[in-house]
Amino acid sequence: MIRAAILNAFNPELYKGGIETFILNLKALLEEHNISVYIHSISPEPNLPIRPFPLESFNKIVPAFLLNCFMMGRAFSRIEKDYDFVITNNFYGLGYFSPRIKSFAIYHSTHAGYADALKDWVSKKDYRNLKYFYGHLGDRLSGRGKIKIAVSQSVKDELEKHYKFKNVTVINHGIDTTFFKKIEETTPLRKKWDIHADAFVGIFAGRWEIGKGIDIIEEVIKLYPDIIWLLAIGLSECPLKGNNIRVIKDADRETLRELYSISDFMLLPSYYEGFGLVIIEAMACKLPVICTEVGVAKDLFRFDALRRLILPNCGKLELIKKINDRISFLKRDEIGKKEIINRGRTIIERDYNIDIWKKRMSIVLGLSNY
Repeated sequence: MIRAAILNAFNPELYKGGIETFILNLKALLEEHNISVYIHSISPEPNLPIRPFPLESFNKIVPAFLLNCFMMGRAFSRIEKDYDFVITNNFYGLGYFSPRIKSFAIYHSTHAGYADALKDWVSKKDYRNLKYFYGHLGDRLSGRGKIKIAVSQSVKDELEKHYKFKNVTVINHGIDTTFFKKIEETTPLRKKWDIHADAFVGIFAGRWEIGKGIDIIEEVIKLYPDIIWLLAIGLSECPLKGNNIRVIKDADRETLRELYSISDFMLLPSYYEGFGLVIIEAMACKLPVICTEVGVAKDLFRFDALRRLILPNCGKLELIKKINDRISFLKRDEIGKKEIINRGRTIIERDYNIDIWKKRMSIVLGLSNY
């Protein structure tokens, strides 16, 4: 039996982030090829015997989480011979460098690029940690001796720019478009979520953190008390309250499909995205997405119909004005809105469905050899 190992910080059976969703799709693909898959992670509990980092002085300099990831990689190095190939994700595999078996490093973002995008919003210490420890140390070392895969063209560009990586293959995310599709009968769903049938509904889906542009979202919510806002924030915390605000935590994909289906638009003014999985999930559910030109939106910008909702790179006040313009457009122009959602669904079905992703990933991983 062929054995594959996947290294990740978080147990994907317990966490519902974008990387964890990706890993479960990857695990299913490998098992379709009769490959046994073993996922090694450190949170909530390590499933490898991980020793403390040997130099205590480093604990005062390097983030503890990064050191734990490093030690997981070193622990895995001692058992790598038990596997036929290994897949790591971002800096989670930094301790498993210069492997002796076939290995892949999948990059869902770059922390150097993320740091630069947030430079004006984070402290100098956080900027240094993100760019130099998680980025130039973590991301860079994790790719040493591995075949490198980026989940978007923008991530590939960042890998080449910041870390001088070469021969990076792009494999865009894919979703199951037979699952992520609009639930047409929304009256019972709106009743379930205590939303009036005639209400105009906006949704945000993502961690409640500055990188997602939550400062922008807060200002827009203040301007639109007549809109019902659905905030699907994973396991993070959100302080916002109000009769027009629904905070949904730890939503599974069934819940997200419901929320996409009962919404009139998505707002995602992120300062940074490696890909932005929720963008294509929402579009597959015929939901217009107002978003900044980051991650997959950089690729979607080439389509005239979708470009109308992609926000330009501008200052905060101007960005809020542009968001207002787009919300007003969606409220008044039903024909234009339908053109966007129908075109969006077609593009996701054609270019970002899970079958295309499986085919490309199978080729790059060489699964036909097993």
